[in-house]
Formats: sequence, C-alpha cells, structure tokens
Amino acid sequence: MTTATTTEAPAEKPSSSLFLKIGVGVLVVALSVLAYQAYLTVWAPYAAYEDPDIMGYLEQEHPKSLSGGDTTHFHSSSGETFAQEIPNMGWGLSAAFDRGDGFFERPLQAALPEGFSSNNDGLGPLYNAVTCEGCHPADGRGRPPMNEHEPLMEGFVRVSIPGTGPYGAPLSPPGYGHQLSDKSVAGVPPEATVRVKWVEAETGVLPGGETYSLRKPEFLITNLAYGPLPADTMYDMRFGPQVYGLGLLEAIKEEDMLAWADPDDADGDGISGRVNKVWDLERGGKVIGRFGWKANSYDVRQQSAEAAYNDMGMNNPLFLYRHDDQAFNHKARQNCEPEQSACLEAIQGKDFEMTPAQLVDVTTYLQTLGVVYRRDVNDPVALKGEALFAEAGCGGCHKSNITTGETEIARLENQLIHPYTDLLLHDMGEGLKGRPDFEAGPTEWRTQPLWGIGKVELVNGHTNFLHDGRARNIQEAILWHGGEAEQAKQRYKQLSKADRQALLKFINSL
Repeated sequence: MTTATTTEAPAEKPSSSLFLKIGVGVLVVALSVLAYQAYLTVWAPYAAYEDPDIMGYLEQEHPKSLSGGDTTHFHSSSGETFAQEIPNMGWGLSAAFDRGDGFFERPLQAALPEGFSSNNDGLGPLYNAVTCEGCHPADGRGRPPMNEHEPLMEGFVRVSIPGTGPYGAPLSPPGYGHQLSDKSVAGVPPEATVRVKWVEAETGVLPGGETYSLRKPEFLITNLAYGPLPADTMYDMRFGPQVYGLGLLEAIKEEDMLAWADPDDADGDGISGRVNKVWDLERGGKVIGRFGWKANSYDVRQQSAEAAYNDMGMNNPLFLYRHDDQAFNHKARQNCEPEQSACLEAIQGKDFEMTPAQLVDVTTYLQTLGVVYRRDVNDPVALKGEALFAEAGCGGCHKSNITTGETEIARLENQLIHPYTDLLLHDMGEGLKGRPDFEAGPTEWRTQPLWGIGKVELVNGHTNFLHDGRARNIQEAILWHGGEAEQAKQRYKQLSKADRQALLKFINSL
C-alpha cells in the first residue's frame, strides 16, 4: 500500500507594495500631526481668538456700546484707556503687541560708532521726537503749546512749496525736508526754531447767550540753518492723533469707501467726499490712502515707517535712503538734505536703524490697540444728542455702522464697528486751509474718527482738537467746520443751549 504525501506550499511574503502603502500611511499621519502642531504653535496664535467661548460676556452689553465690535474693551477709567490690547487675542499676537509697545515707548538715542549697537540707537541726526509716544502720549493725542514761549513737544510744522515731488507727493523747500526738524543730535544744527502764537480768528454769540472765540496759529520760525524759506512756502502744524483702532480702520473695505465717495455731489446733499490716491511705498503705483490727517498714507505699516523716518530720523525697510525732490541725484542714508553737511557727516550705522522685525511689531501693536466702549448708551440726554447729531447732517461724513472686511489679522474681520468716519477727504473751507498732499487739496481733510474722543481729557489732560490743535474743545472744532460741513455747522449754531449740550454729551460718550 502506498501512502500519498503532500507538500505544503510556502506562505506568501507580503508584497513590497503593501509595505510601501503602510509607510506612506504612517508618513501622512505623522505629517498631519506635525502640520497640526505647527498650526497650533505658529499660525493659530496669530489668527484670531485665543478662546472663542469666553466672548459670551458681550451678550450682556448694549450693542451700541461695542464701538469696535467684539474687539471693544471696557477699561475706561485710567490714563491707560487708549493703551489696551484687543481682548482675547491669540498669544502670538499678544506677544507681538507687547514687543511693539516696547519699541513705541522706548526713548531712542543717536547712532553709535561702528562696532557698537543697541536696540534703540539710530535717532536723528535731525528729528522732532525721541519716541513714537512723544507725539502720541499714552497712545492718545498730542497737545499744542499754550503760547509762543513754549516749544512744540508733541507735534511739528510741515512745509512745502507749489508743485509736486516724485510720485505726486508735496514738493519740499530747497534745503529742507517736508517737516521742520527742530531737534538734532550733538554737532548737527536743527533746521529751525519753531514757535506758535495763537491769534483770534472769530468771535460770536450762540442762542442762549453763550459766547465763543476761535483761534488760529501764527508761526514764528527763526534760526533757519539752511537759508530762508521761499515766500510761497505753505505751512501746516500737525499733532499726533489717537492711534487705537487703526487695524479696524485698515479693514474697512475699499469698495465701501468708493461707494461713499461722491466727488461731483451727484446726490445734491452738499457732501462730495473723495478718496486720496497716494504712492504705495512697497509695491509702487497709486493706491487709496486712508491714514494721516489728509489720508496721505496707504496702510498702518507704511504710515509707521514714514513716521519713524521723518519724525525720528530712523531709516527702515521702507525708508533706507532720502532721495531729495529738489536734487534728483542726491541720495543719503540719513534723513538729510544735500545742503545739510553736518547731518550727512554724522555717525550712521550700516544696518537698519528700525529693523524689519521692529517695524512688524510696531505695525502689529498699532493694528491691535483696542477701542474703548461707548458710554451713556441709555442716557436720555445723550440719546437726544445722538438724534440731533443725525438731524444736523453730521453722519454724512462721520459714518457709523460699518462692517470690516478681510485683513491680515483675522481677529479684526467681519466686525460691526462704529468709528464715525468715512476715511474720505472733504473740503472743510478756507478757514482750515493748509497744504496739498498727493491729490488732497489745501482745504481738504480726512474725516477724523470720533470713537474714544470723550476720553482724551482723561488720558492726555487736554481737549485740543483738529490737526493743529487750534480747537480747545469739541464745540470749537465743530465751529471751525466749513465747506461741505457748513450746513451742519449752521444747524448746530441754531440749536438751543440745552440741545448743544446734549449733542456734545453724545460725542463725549463715544
């Protein structure tokens, strides 16, 4: 008998393709985990909310009190009211805010010799302030001098002559920059000594017997170090405005601004706002300006770089050289004109005086300063003032109820805000005539936001308003309105004293 034997076939080995698939799967999982961790540590901190669930407390607040949407803060009783960061930011943004705050407040010093450096050297040689806060004290508003014996400490005088420089900017007088630098480092003469004398411009009596007096500045400019200024020189005194809420203003959609603009007054309401077209310092070409008293800066970053260079003499990634508009072959690393030999010979560093990282941090700081809440939202007098504000036509320029659009900081997007501005240029009449700036005419000024205005006295100890501080209170600022705002001013002047006080209480509540 024979027995059949069988031989088992050897087990099949897993194919190499199976190992490849498993390896790819493991790699995908690992990369996904890595990407998620990168998101949590790199992108998420800069994206939006630290914790969306903690914003529920806003449901208890009156909607009208949320001037900056859910970026509004409620710290309104101290000198730090304007210095608050947007609540509930990611920790990355908050850290950048703190770094930018440090630079904003840090006193700068003159450039150091080669081989030495610090994080705050590079001031001058010519300048107007030693800190950003010098013109924006406590992130608020600069104060003008009381009389001709007091120097300008929180502002400066800008100068230009007829004509335009490169890219449409104002033309500076020969031998001088666009603003008179009344301070300098050792060994360099300042451009001039600048003083201002206040002279009476108008007096009047309002219903109820209240008298008013309006003043305007007369400039006393002496010790001109680089020759006389031409007879046709135009002057503007500028004081630093409040700097909170800039990121929200930056997020207002351009299409909204263009929709509000009515350069030919097609609707016949007497208001013909228009945009200013300015030069984009980083990408070239004309863009819509929205910052500065004449909307002469495109965005917060460019405005910050411009202020660092012109106000403090700090070159930076956007202003590495000074190209003189009167001598086109002149290029100086410092903010010096070709006639200013001592300025050109002053010590200068080889690196940026305001580094790229510092510019980013200062920009982030200004973009994420929160807006204080509106008070007295249920006060009957303030509510009556709000109605009178609308009836007078003030809302034609000082627009509220604006929704922000897309921006680089997602925390600022899709916010219903109440800034009381349209960011447009408006003709304010001959009484406020100054200098042109890009496409802004001498009598045109950007609508100033009103949010937070009622806290200027608390934070800065004064109530001086308008670009040059001539208005000593809100009422005087209103009475200086002319041009497109003439009708609104006349309606205000016709109000009873009680109604005027109600309207002013409303504005002070913002």
